[in-house]
Order: sequence, then C-alpha cells, then structure tokens
Amino acid sequence: MPLRCMADMPIWNSVMEKKILKIFPFFEPRMWGGKRMLENFNYQSDIYPVGEVYNVVALKNHADCLVKDTCMTLSDLYITYPEWFKCDTNELPIRVNILDPEADLSIQLHPDDAFARSYNGGRGKPEAWVILDAPEDGYIAFGHTAKTRDEFEQKVGNKEFDSLIKYIDVVVDDYIDIPCGTIHAIGKDVLTYNISRNADCTLRVYDYDRLDPATGKTRDLQVEEVIKNVNIPDKSKGFVHYPEIEQDGCLVTSYWDEPGLYTLKRIRVKEHGYHQHQRFAFYTIVEGEAKINDVVVRKGETIFVPDQFGLLEITGDVDMFMASYENSK
Repeated sequence: MPLRCMADMPIWNSVMEKKILKIFPFFEPRMWGGKRMLENFNYQSDIYPVGEVYNVVALKNHADCLVKDTCMTLSDLYITYPEWFKCDTNELPIRVNILDPEADLSIQLHPDDAFARSYNGGRGKPEAWVILDAPEDGYIAFGHTAKTRDEFEQKVGNKEFDSLIKYIDVVVDDYIDIPCGTIHAIGKDVLTYNISRNADCTLRVYDYDRLDPATGKTRDLQVEEVIKNVNIPDKSKGFVHYPEIEQDGCLVTSYWDEPGLYTLKRIRVKEHGYHQHQRFAFYTIVEGEAKINDVVVRKGETIFVPDQFGLLEITGDVDMFMASYENSK
C-alpha cells in the first residue's frame, strides 16, 4: 500500500476509542536481500531485493509504517493520540524489524547518543536479536579481538578482518544483546527478529569490497567513526537462553525489560490463552495465526495495542513477539 491517504480511509478524531490496530510493514531494499522474505511471510511489495521488513518504525519522512483503516502513519498516530502511548519521548521510542539476509551483512556498529547526536542529529541504537531460523552452520559476526584502539585501527588499515572480527555460531530461539559500540553483522541465511531504539545511525567498517548492483559502486564506509566508537576492550557476551513460563494458557519468554530502552517478550499459544500488558505494545506474528479479541492475525502481521487497553484473549496456534517500552522515570 502506498504511503498516501486512501479515499476510503476514515479520518480519525481525538474522541476515537482505543482499539487494536493493524500496522502495515515498511519494506527496505538491500543489496543482500531477495524474495525469500516476501515468500516466507506472505508479504506483497514492489520493493526488490527486500532485505528487511520494518514491522514497527516511525521515523517521519524517512521510514514510517502505515496504520490500517486510518489516514495515518505510525508517527502520525503517536503524535495525534499520545494517551495511547503515554511515553516520555517526542518520537515513538522503539523499532521492530525482521531480517532474512541472502548474503552477509556489512561489519558495523551503532554509536551512543552523544556521537549520534553530533553525527546526524539522531540517537544511539542499542538493539537485540532473537534467532528465528538458521542453517546448521549459521553464524554472526560479534565482537573483536583487539586489545587496544591502536591495534584495532592497525588491523582495519591492513584489512586483517579474519583475525580481528569474532564469529560465533547462532542458537535458534536464543537472544543476543547488542549494546552501542559493539561490532556485529548477521550472517547469510540467519533469520532474526530485531528490536531496537527507534533510531537510524549505522557505521560500517567493512563490506567485503562488494559492489552495490543499484549503483555499480562500493558502499560508503565510516572507518574513522567506527574506530572512535568501537568498545575497547570488547564487551560482547554472546547468546543467552531464557526459559518459557506458562501463564494463563500462554508460554511466555521474557527477554528484556529496561526502562528507557525497550521491553521484549515472546508469547506462544497452542489453542487458547489470555495475556495482559499494562503498557502499549506491538505484537508481531512469526508463525501461525490466531484471533486476538476480535482481530484475526496471521504470520507476518503486526498489531498495535494501546496503553492500558486491558485483557487480550488469544484463540489459535500462534507464535508472536511483544515489543513495548517503559518510561525511564
């Protein structure tokens, strides 16, 4: 669906009662993408090659999901209905996307708030991944071996990336935290659900000298900026497994809950269950389908549930992630 107001969309007003809303995905072309993402999640898009799908993004005039049955983007909804979010931030604070790369991503990091603000007027982007699927030999780049910043710079200058970059085997269903300043890259064919701060500041240090088919040129690198921002010593910790806990007919995995950053849970239901989260939340379906209250949801879809909405009744066989946010104060 194009990012414009459709003639048959109602224009909302401030007296609209809280309700569950579907969020349309926002697609981004990437040189390491393809059609697999569209086929796996039954998406429709003219974008090709699709590298990542933003299930939740609200960066106005840049990347912004449409809200179904409204004449609004997600950033519009956030501004128009602040009581549906009750956040301490000017913009929606979280972002969700799914990646299924058909080639390795560039070696990169995200800087902290102070650097991002001076660099592009943005914010730092700590993030986290949960591995949804991967080949037996699936891997990610995560961390580095340099003991000092000078050593890191020297190895980058000599293109000694094989000895500089750490690679670790992925573990399906496990969680990995990626603080600002962490070297990282998702490997080929590793399907991930990602949550991050709603920001966009990525610094690349290596991209395999490959050419972007869209331009016929190599992509820009930010080597000096990476050297300034990389964590020395390396602080990467790898994958963590969190247990499922049965709650009201749901199997719930609680991954992260940090005020001022994000809250992430996974919820699986086999037949029937109930779930309640006091804060606003986005639920992204990664397998199956269900009826949540009066809304039917299927694999690949995302719904928004407003703040203090109440109890959700879930009927079906479904696997979904819940992304939310607690105010920092």
